[in-house]
Amino acid sequence: MNKLAMLALVSLVMGTSIQSCKKSNTTENPGPEPETEKTFSVGGLVMDPDGSYLFQNSTLSTGEISFLGKGANVTSQEPGFLAFMVKDGYYYSYQSSENTLTKYRYVNQKLETVKVIPFVLAEGYRYNHQWIDNSNLLIYGYQGAYKIVNVESMTVTKEGKFALPAKTGLTGPVVGFAEVKDNKMHVGYWYGDEKYPAAVKAGKTNYATGTAYFAVFDYPAMNNPVYSEDNRSTSPGNDRNGVLKTFRYNDDLYILTSPFEMVAQNWDRPHGIYRIKKGASIVDPTYFYNLSEKLNGDAVLGGGYAGNGKLLIRRIRMDVALTWASYGFGNVQEFHVLDMATGVLTKLDLPLAKSQPTAPNILADEGKVYFPVNTKDIDGNFYIYSYDSATGKLERGIKVNDVDGVNGLFRTK
Repeated sequence: MNKLAMLALVSLVMGTSIQSCKKSNTTENPGPEPETEKTFSVGGLVMDPDGSYLFQNSTLSTGEISFLGKGANVTSQEPGFLAFMVKDGYYYSYQSSENTLTKYRYVNQKLETVKVIPFVLAEGYRYNHQWIDNSNLLIYGYQGAYKIVNVESMTVTKEGKFALPAKTGLTGPVVGFAEVKDNKMHVGYWYGDEKYPAAVKAGKTNYATGTAYFAVFDYPAMNNPVYSEDNRSTSPGNDRNGVLKTFRYNDDLYILTSPFEMVAQNWDRPHGIYRIKKGASIVDPTYFYNLSEKLNGDAVLGGGYAGNGKLLIRRIRMDVALTWASYGFGNVQEFHVLDMATGVLTKLDLPLAKSQPTAPNILADEGKVYFPVNTKDIDGNFYIYSYDSATGKLERGIKVNDVDGVNGLFRTK
């Protein structure tokens, strides 16, 4: 079994619930939800009985919610780790096993189907997405096939495959991010080596080669590619849907790398941040922020850009993440804030949090970043905390009851 297939299997073992999507007709005249100024969604993982649930709420800052007999049971509607794509009150779920893309809305604690369309995407069992604008959704597979969907009409308006070169003797390319910015499609990718070369770190093996690759195309034509590469890190972006890959600061594009063993696996390259400057088509050779160097060599996977030059990152404490199960259910996460202007990295004063680092459970919204912290060992609860980029204030928000993990946070409308 090659490494890509093995990683896909691991995602199943780590709590991903990939089940068949039940096709249904368009729901007619569903009862409306009460209007609120904002709506957020919290995803909950329940182990007994095994399932995933979704609960809409008007705030993440105060009060409490319970998943005991409440919330939409979405176990058969989402493809694992609550990897919905959410915009303007609607949820979109791509089911590679069913070759369907479904549009839902939340009605009376249930997800009701609005429309379902056929959707075939090569190697789509591992996919990602980016909102190009409010109406157009880019969905791409981990080896470069992509489709752009107009979500108002639920029609595919463009499709193809990123023109990324193959390399003799290597697996891939594997796409870590794709993002439209300034009429350019930016793509980051990496290659794997099935021979598992020895790593410098004792007892470890590498899979990803030690180079990060980038391609920039004219958009929407998707021609005139400009390629660049850099060996200060590898695996730009990550292959987990909804987990932070890129962010924009001073209108430049910044890219997190993820040589973490659950994604690309290269023990000899650090986790860090690359930059492609506005107007440029190649990675900036003068900039690389080495996160691992600041974090005792630890891994970083995802986070949230709060704005005001403040980036929240999720650190995996490798000294306590000693087994595969630790990544799913151990208290192994720390949260830090990077000040992009000064380069100062500051640890937030929080207990070690429960893991599930591949879940889309960190939400950036209007100058704040929301994220779950497991305090079950302290007071038996989960809370959603927020970090305010303008004030630097850390606040404990809504209490989440009756779940074994928070595996999704979304701004619904």
